[in-house]
Amino acid sequence: MLATRPAHQRPKQTRSQRTQERLLRATERLLVSHRFETITVEQIVKAARSSVGSFYARFRDKDALLPLLYERYDHSLGKEREKCSHDGPWKSGDLREIAGAIADLFVQTYRARPFLLRALALYVRSQPQDIDDATRRRRESQHQFLVDALLACGEQIHHPAPRRAVEFALYFAATACRDRILFADSTHAGALQGDDAELQREIRHMIVGYLTGR
Repeated sequence: MLATRPAHQRPKQTRSQRTQERLLRATERLLVSHRFETITVEQIVKAARSSVGSFYARFRDKDALLPLLYERYDHSLGKEREKCSHDGPWKSGDLREIAGAIADLFVQTYRARPFLLRALALYVRSQPQDIDDATRRRRESQHQFLVDALLACGEQIHHPAPRRAVEFALYFAATACRDRILFADSTHAGALQGDDAELQREIRHMIVGYLTGR
């Protein structure tokens, strides 16, 4: 039986690492204005000033870029969230303010890099086993920060199971933003017309209304 070639060859030499970095950055630049499925290997290597042979020496195919793109995005997201945690009303204890900040955060995050995040969203759904434990722990920590910010408004939350309600509220909010922004051309998302300001406003209302029962 023939051995299956790994999707990605980890670079060992500095020169090879630099080439891989150029290929990943080139792909990210192309994802600013193109969907991943429309980008070709030829476009990537041209933007990276590399060659097709060099690409296939490192990657089995274009999809093999996705785990590394996800890893890079996850690290950048962690830095952005850490910076964000020092700003805004996160410790204000005001449910409406925190709900508004969460709505703004979700909409702005998805809107900043929609084609990249669309590709990564499809990737993690089809290959969940590729997400390592360290990445899962980082995401859980980022999620827990938002959970704690909402739970700090305890007296304003009237749901009988506050923690579970907060987790559901965040899930609903993230799902609404993801579908509306990343998959706006789908049938159900496309039927919901409106701009980002309205989306932010309604997500804030949804979080507050669900948690307070008003």
